[in-house]
Amino acid sequence: MNLHKYVHVDNLLPSEMSLDMFSAKELTDRSSVGYLGYDYLGNKLKGNIKFEDFFTRDQNGVRNGQVAPNAPIYAAGFLQDKFTFKDIIFRLGSRIDYYDANTKVLKDKYSLYGIMGAKTFHDRFGSTKPGTIGDDFKVHTTSQNGTIVKAYRSGDNWYFPNGNLANSAISIFQESNLVNPRYNVDADSLRTIRGKDFKIDDSFEDYKPQVNIMPRLAFSFPISEDANFFAHYDVLVQRPTSNSFVSPLDYLYWDLSGRTPANNGSLKPSKTIDYEVGFQQKISNSSAVKISAYYKELRDDIQRTTISKVASVGTYNTYGNLDFGTVKGFNFTYDFRRTNNFEFNAAYTLQFADGTGSDAETQRGLTEKGINIRNIFPFTYDERHRISFVGDYRYDSGKRYNGPRVMGKDILSNTGLNIQLSTASGRPYSPGTTIVRYDGTGYRGSINGARLPWNFNVDAKADKSFNLTKADSKHPLSLNLYCRVQNLLNTKNVIGVYRGSGGANDDGYLSTALGTNEQRTVTEIYGANSLDFFVDSYNWRLLNPNNYTQPRRIIVGAILEF
Repeated sequence: MNLHKYVHVDNLLPSEMSLDMFSAKELTDRSSVGYLGYDYLGNKLKGNIKFEDFFTRDQNGVRNGQVAPNAPIYAAGFLQDKFTFKDIIFRLGSRIDYYDANTKVLKDKYSLYGIMGAKTFHDRFGSTKPGTIGDDFKVHTTSQNGTIVKAYRSGDNWYFPNGNLANSAISIFQESNLVNPRYNVDADSLRTIRGKDFKIDDSFEDYKPQVNIMPRLAFSFPISEDANFFAHYDVLVQRPTSNSFVSPLDYLYWDLSGRTPANNGSLKPSKTIDYEVGFQQKISNSSAVKISAYYKELRDDIQRTTISKVASVGTYNTYGNLDFGTVKGFNFTYDFRRTNNFEFNAAYTLQFADGTGSDAETQRGLTEKGINIRNIFPFTYDERHRISFVGDYRYDSGKRYNGPRVMGKDILSNTGLNIQLSTASGRPYSPGTTIVRYDGTGYRGSINGARLPWNFNVDAKADKSFNLTKADSKHPLSLNLYCRVQNLLNTKNVIGVYRGSGGANDDGYLSTALGTNEQRTVTEIYGANSLDFFVDSYNWRLLNPNNYTQPRRIIVGAILEF
């Protein structure tokens, strides 16, 4: 159509429109599309696309815009040896993990563009560098492209112009987020990521591959003929589970309000260090008890954080390997081996799980205010007490069958019934100080300072196996039919509550002054009869299934084994 002809968009059919009427820039500028591994039209990219290919331009100066897929590289190897030395059984081993995000990451989380190091700055302007300041410390000046030092920075540590370490950036800049980093390049045109002269290597670097060595040691030795002592030490590493991929498309809009990328491509694997010691004692030929104590250190877990004093941005939220915690506990197990068709197991666990964050979003409410604190509180998955019982009654087949017979047939052969009973103390939650619709705000007491009620559950499973071939067959075939019932007693366990009221089916709002005024308004405008409809509808809205365990479920199935 003619460029100057008006088009009534609502009169166009979908078949008359397509994405290729627009460029990738037109759509991404308005956050209309996002893509990786595919182009903006939805076509899968071919070839080995890399991070830097996004910034490649054609002969007309148009950016390529291709976003490489998220393709991390990881590998692992494990070596273990088991041997005995003077009645002590040793297991020695080590696992090596290699993780490479296989992309480019931001060189400095405080700036999209390269900042001048202290040595380069002082050599260039003929001034003296304080002895406590490293050559690569970043320089911030009193004015844009200035020559007078306002602050030095190394990582998250800030320094006064005289080289003394500051408690925080606030000590230097107060509450202002106006900072003037001394960039490597003075010209604004060369520091625009959307410009044709943007230098990738000035802002980004390759992710540094992480190699983690995880030693493992376990040993046990008999104290007597009926008792055994055991212990182990493990180091476990897990690759970043979330918030680790940042597209160049995200960086493209770094300095636009609300579009600074939150994810952090530089995240490292998290680590767990595990210790356990225990003792096992024989009670009879068919039963034994086991007692153990364990301790786990959690390090470098992912947590939300706020970065402030960032040029052109001020403050933005991202993620880092900031969280840590400990899990310590005690296990007691009683094991009764199968005797006369019956087998039984009982276990009790006492656990204390505390740390700085239960998940990557725990600190959201605090970091958005520019506060990065690390207080220890119970994890949301902390169960102080857990007790479980498992009983299994089962009949064998053939000569070992000792069950009832009907007309000489052992109809209950290969039949069993398994019942699992468990109860656990309630997990923690944070009660709110103010009741609002469908929730609560603020914190009454400490974070996770209250507990949900105990829960109780019974599961059952009955099954029977049938041999479909003869006993001496070279290719035995069997069929197992089972019926499993979860939450046999249909117990309504509470696993979530409204923070303001502490109740699972009532947020308490209708009883507050605001709720009372709202009901009065409904009555005045719509009449007294409408109030019942309003209250009923509000209470229906409060029926949140996530506040309870799932109801009784019956699963019937078959397993064919060959």
